[in-house]
Amino acid sequence: MNSIIKPGFFVVGAPKSGTTSLYEYLKQHPQVYLPRIKELNFFCTDLHFRFPLLDEQKFLAYYKDYKNEIAIGEVSVWNLYSTIAAHQIQVFNPEAKIIILLRNPVDMMYALHSNHVFNDNENITDFEEALNAQAERKKGLRISPAIKCPVEGLYYFDVASYALQVKKYLELFGAENVKVILFDDFIADTEIIYLDILRFIGVDEMLPAAFKVYNASKTIRSGFIRQLTVHTPSIIKKAGKWIFPHQSARRDWLMYWLWKVNTKERKRSALNPVLRKKISVMMKAEIDTLEKILGRNLDQWRV
Repeated sequence: MNSIIKPGFFVVGAPKSGTTSLYEYLKQHPQVYLPRIKELNFFCTDLHFRFPLLDEQKFLAYYKDYKNEIAIGEVSVWNLYSTIAAHQIQVFNPEAKIIILLRNPVDMMYALHSNHVFNDNENITDFEEALNAQAERKKGLRISPAIKCPVEGLYYFDVASYALQVKKYLELFGAENVKVILFDDFIADTEIIYLDILRFIGVDEMLPAAFKVYNASKTIRSGFIRQLTVHTPSIIKKAGKWIFPHQSARRDWLMYWLWKVNTKERKRSALNPVLRKKISVMMKAEIDTLEKILGRNLDQWRV
């Protein structure tokens, strides 16, 4: 293994908290190297995916195009939620720097459910019903056969329980090597936060062309195209293996563009205020604990 091409910083989550936008901004920085795709999911081996995860050789192959960039990174949001990813990253690179983005748990859950419905990870389209299905899903019930995220990604309350997830990274890497960013701050003053991140990973303060929002609320243009990408007919799969081998750059490019052309932004409907209040109350103890860990007032998450 060539240690030079090991990533040195890791954006580990949480989902729907601005990580895709940050990935796209950093990709434009000439001193930063990031793989051609996000979500390599190499370290979260305790989570259950429908497809095999990368082995180390295949993971490092995503860094073969590295030239001489100063900072080398990786962005996978399930690494925060995983119970073992932090330890595996620490073993892989004890000097790693960690970036965590956190969003109001209620908003994160609502956005995550919407995103799961969009890409067919979620077969319960009603948000409250999906929340209430967590216990059944832990028994293997009511899981979409087309799921591409980890099955545990449907346990919305668990995903939003940030406190222990963050604490684990702080204990393993030290507070000086872990930057926790609140989504509220990221969207309120993206430039200031972004420049702070650049200083944290040790590169020059250079801004992207624009602070466009990536992976916002969206819907599909064509159910047929989604069917082709999610439930690909076996005859096409067989032919595609030769032309677009799994984990090849050609396949990554094809899937990226199929999803891109089949996506249109759509503003998400407002969450029912009664349900919002109910979830907020359920998450209160979790927020209280996180507040102590971060040493930061999180009253804005209690409304």
